[in-house]
Amino acid sequence: MPIINWLQIHGKALLYILGLAVTLQVCVLLPYGILAIPVVLAACFIFLPINMEKFTTALSFLIIFSGFFGSYLGIPGNENIFLFRLLIPIHLLLFLFFVRKDWAQLRYVKAYLILFIAFFVGMLATGFWAPQLGQNIRYLYFIFEWLYVIFLATYYIRNERIYARFTKWLTVLYIGMLMIGVWECLTGRHLSQSGSLFYETTTSAFQPTGFQFNTNDFASLLTIFFPMVMMSITTWKKKLLMLGGLFGVGSMSLYLVIMTNSRLAMLVLILEMLLLLFGWSKIWSFIAIYVLGMGALLVSTFHASGFIQKLLGMVNHSFTDKGDSTNERVQMYQASWDMIKESHFMGIGAGNLPIRLDEYMYGFERAFDNYWAPHNYWLEALANGGLLAFIPLFAFFVGYHIVAIRYWMKEEYSATSAIPLLIGVAFVAASIGLSSTIDKRHLSLGIGMGLALLNIRYFQKGWIR
Repeated sequence: MPIINWLQIHGKALLYILGLAVTLQVCVLLPYGILAIPVVLAACFIFLPINMEKFTTALSFLIIFSGFFGSYLGIPGNENIFLFRLLIPIHLLLFLFFVRKDWAQLRYVKAYLILFIAFFVGMLATGFWAPQLGQNIRYLYFIFEWLYVIFLATYYIRNERIYARFTKWLTVLYIGMLMIGVWECLTGRHLSQSGSLFYETTTSAFQPTGFQFNTNDFASLLTIFFPMVMMSITTWKKKLLMLGGLFGVGSMSLYLVIMTNSRLAMLVLILEMLLLLFGWSKIWSFIAIYVLGMGALLVSTFHASGFIQKLLGMVNHSFTDKGDSTNERVQMYQASWDMIKESHFMGIGAGNLPIRLDEYMYGFERAFDNYWAPHNYWLEALANGGLLAFIPLFAFFVGYHIVAIRYWMKEEYSATSAIPLLIGVAFVAASIGLSSTIDKRHLSLGIGMGLALLNIRYFQKGWIR
């Protein structure tokens, strides 16, 4: 019979689809349904004939994309335990014991991974004298997450085909996050884990956060993935759709970054736009400058528009009305530097700087909520881990930027070749713009993607010297 023949051919695929549908329903409907995913994965591994290499590859991309959602895929009441963190140990176990390794894939980037491991070891050594061991372990775990995400990106995104497929899905997710951000700005409503629901400020109600906790985190996410998304859109076959996508994503990204009030993110996004325009066509870049100039003239002409006034007011506020915030940061930087010198550049212990800063800023030791974010990734790393941890970390990023600049110059400043460099610029801006950097998964993925691109388009072509 036709139905029986069809079931014989497609039965296995149908079972997979039904199993996935049931699992997703369990995750959504039950309070602790997210725990069903590791159970299902373990059951599939035990009872089904699975190609482990394909399985771990799929799992690696599930880990990467689940990182964007964070606690929204977490256990209710304990949002620190979420899908991203549940899947990492499963993947690590499968990779170590059940998969044939292709270490040759990492031969060009192993120096970067070794430097980051050295950074981890340097921080680990401070556990011998760290006063707060709990904060030490927490900080070390975040470094491990960074290292693992960078490893996943460089190991599994190994050629142009995989990179194109990855950026296609990233573009879909990015556009979805833009739509959520615009919805937040227009309605003043936010997702359940948004910090805007807890802040008591005059502007936070209409500032976007997306799947992030606060507005600066969201701005850093938009800027670090913006070059990859824009270049992915240029591969769309329908020209009119491509141009509409570039204009729509570019304008929405700029609007949302302005609404976040993040000064550095605004500067980074404008720099990204200019470099991409310059890379696409040297002639078109001059035309773009002319168009931008005319646009500025039109803006000044129609300055009475409420929407334009609001945007210009946000930009002006971001750069002129943050004197107290800037002074506070300078004070924190000075205090961090004093602690670095007091430790004789050995570090005060991984993760312990925020505790010491809180004591410094308040003038006494608090029993609860005693955490003051340092707002500078580099000073935080040096204060926490001393020179032993800071030197390999600094070498990692210096080496990354040197190679990114070389690749950009080798490709004669093309837009595609600017992606790793722009990712690096966005990260540096985030490292001094965010309250904390080490716990931001999207930044580690951005750096991992930058390294993966350099591996595919620069190292593997034999251009490195």
